[in-house]
Parts: sequence; C-alpha cells; structure tokens
Amino acid sequence: MKRFVVVEASPFPDVLRARCAGASFSVRLSPADRVHGASVIDEHLVVDVDACRDSSLLDCADVLQGSRAHSVPDALRRLAELSSAHPACGIAAVPLTAAGTGGAGGWALAGGSDRSVVLVPYVPCQPSQGSSEQSLLPSCLHAWLVAGRSLREWPYAQDAPGS
Repeated sequence: MKRFVVVEASPFPDVLRARCAGASFSVRLSPADRVHGASVIDEHLVVDVDACRDSSLLDCADVLQGSRAHSVPDALRRLAELSSAHPACGIAAVPLTAAGTGGAGGWALAGGSDRSVVLVPYVPCQPSQGSSEQSLLPSCLHAWLVAGRSLREWPYAQDAPGS
C-alpha cells in the first residue's frame, strides 16, 4: 500500500486534519500546541512496510508505516530496523497491539532530526471532521515535524521504554 497524504490546519488552528482518498483523521491540539502557517502544512508519501516489496518506494517514502500490530518491545525493535535501513524517511511508525498499551492501541514512532522514539496511544478524533482513520495519525506527526516540532513535543506522546 502506498498513498499520498495531505495534512492541513483546519479553520480552527488547533486541529490538524490528514486526508487521502476517502479517508480522513483530525486531531485536536491545545492552543499552546497549535501549528501556525498556511492551511496545507504537509504533503507526503506513505508506504506500508509490511506490504511493499519495492525498495525504491521504501527508500523515498516520507512516512514508513507498518500495518501489522506489535507489542511495545517488538515495535521498538522494528523501528530500529526501519530507521537503520531507510535513514532518509522522515518518520517510521509501527502500530501497537491493544494488549501492549493497556487496551488503547496506538503507535510507536521514530523520527525527526534527533530520531526521537515515542509511543502515542490512539487519540480521540474530531467526529465532525469525517472518518476516524487512525492509520492517518502518523501523517499528522510527520506534519508536526515539518512544522519544526519534535516527536517528544507532541501533546499525546509518551516516552518509549529505554529511550
């Protein structure tokens, strides 16, 4: 799977909205965390590392995203492999099993200039903004990085064990 994702600030600057094809995901930020600037913050290529066998796509993707959920320790190992094999990607994301996150599910992510590693539980989406496609959450974090922030600054981020 590969897809082109657009992330934009909604008319309310404290909401980020990621969209591609018929899916969308919006996440509310606090006023202190809002992203300033143009309405379109980021456009990028997302490639599913569990389904794609085209190394050229993997090497040029902005977001490398897994589609198979892992426990936290396995997800952290997978992130290390992805970051090492594809150093040009902006962010790598591996979904977490609900059992490994206290029933919440979510993502393990690595990226940014400092290659921070964080865990982000699924966050409530904005129901009035369309579908709740949680697979677009890593795209919102990529836009966050493009806007000059770090993964550790994401308001829902938790430190990964051992980081």
